Parts: sequence; C-alpha cells; structure tokens
Amino acid sequence: MDIQRLDELFVRQNLSTYRRTRRFLQDHEVLVNGTRALEASYIIDVRKDTLVIDGTAHPLEREIYIMMNKKQNTVCTADEGWHERVFESIDEKYLHPKGLAKLHAVGRLDLDTEGLLLLTTDGKLSHRLTDPSTHITKTYLVYLRDYCPPEKQKLYTQLFKEGITVKPEKKSPAFTAQPAFLQWYGSENYHEIEKYCTLTAEPNLPELSFCTLTITEGKFHQVKRMFKAVGNEVIFLKRLAMGKLWLDSLLRPGQYRQLTEEECCLLSKT
Repeated sequence: MDIQRLDELFVRQNLSTYRRTRRFLQDHEVLVNGTRALEASYIIDVRKDTLVIDGTAHPLEREIYIMMNKKQNTVCTADEGWHERVFESIDEKYLHPKGLAKLHAVGRLDLDTEGLLLLTTDGKLSHRLTDPSTHITKTYLVYLRDYCPPEKQKLYTQLFKEGITVKPEKKSPAFTAQPAFLQWYGSENYHEIEKYCTLTAEPNLPELSFCTLTITEGKFHQVKRMFKAVGNEVIFLKRLAMGKLWLDSLLRPGQYRQLTEEECCLLSKT
C-alpha cells in the first residue's frame, strides 16, 4: 500500500492522469531519491523515498486506513440526512488530508448494523475489497428471533452451503446466494465469540440462537434476506471481519483507530 507506481501516485495527488503520466515525466524533471524517473511504472515507497519535481520537493503522504466499530443508527454516507453519520466522529485531520483523496467508507453497513467498518483514502484498495469478482469474505455475528435446535441448525448450515435462493426486496432482484459458512454458538463454545457479543445482560444460551455467517458477496440486506428465506429473522447484526482483518474487540461502538502495519499487511493479502 505504501509502495506504488509513479502513475498511481500522480493520479492520487491530482498531478496527472494515467494516460498523461509518461508525457508529464518527459516534460518535467521528476527525481526520486535524486534519480530521474522517466517511466510511469517507476516504483516509489512513500514511507522513505523523496520526490522532487522541477527542483521543488513534493511531500509524500501515506494513505490513511481506519478501523471503526460502527454503532447502530449511524449511516456510512457523507450526505447529510436525518441520521448521524459515521464521519461526524472522525478527526478533521483524517477527513481532509493534504495530498490525499477524500476519506471514504469501504462499502456500507445498514443503519441498524454495527461492527467493522473500514475508512480509507486508498481508492485502489477500496475497489479491490468491494469488487464482486474478488469474492472477499465478510463474517457477521447474527442473533436470530427464533430458537434453532440442533436439527434446524444442521438444516440451515446445509442450505447455506449449497446456495440458498433469496427473494427480491425493494429494487434488489431475487438471486441464488454463493455458498456461505455458518458457525453456531452455545454454552460449550460461547467463550470463542463472547468478546464480540453486544448484549445488555448475560445471554440465556439455551434459548438464544446466534451464529457467525461468512459470505463472499455484499448484496442488498443479504444476511437478513438469507435467514428470511429459511423462515427466521435477524434481530441483531454485527460485522466481525473482512477477509483476514478482524474487528478489534477493544473498540466500543462508535470508536475508531488507525490500522497497524500488521493489519495493513493483512488487507493487502486479502
């Protein structure tokens, strides 16, 4: 993420376009660490390299990567409306960084859905993570309205693994979901997921059905529609992971922090 082609850097900083970068390099003296760069594919590391254009030092800004534990009743858009926006709690230095693209959310979470939300200035990464063709996994914690005994859990698991047909909703047409993975939780393995559970009181495990669902798509209200297709209803939904990156369980709803180097590497490998 910090290592990129020169044409990518120029586009991000509005110095040129992909098509005109080569001409830009011919018309201007562009020095990377004192060496003249003439190819658009020239690799630059924004962490340590220096860039001088026509004798003037050009600062290199690192892309911003933020993990937020989105709280309920907030929206991921930047447009003003009736509901609180996730951007309202973000520090100004991240919202309008100098020399970088505008901070934006990588995909969206519904108004009543909480959990992992990525915010970044890196449009290339954002496109890769949200492009349907990349099949990036997304894992959700799900609380269900109706209790699921073992035989029903087994049925749901099999149906989702085979690819369940989902009915249309609003402007979103019917579709057959890609195979998805269900993991059920009860008293014997509740400890594995407890740190992510947002419950006002200790759950009554014999009566509560909750699970994690891992999907490779991101269609409109997909998780809710998948459980609706088997006759149940999602009453709480929280995204726990995107690819190999998991939500920091220490972040309370509404809190955020920048990603660590290790977490950025996880995203790059996702």
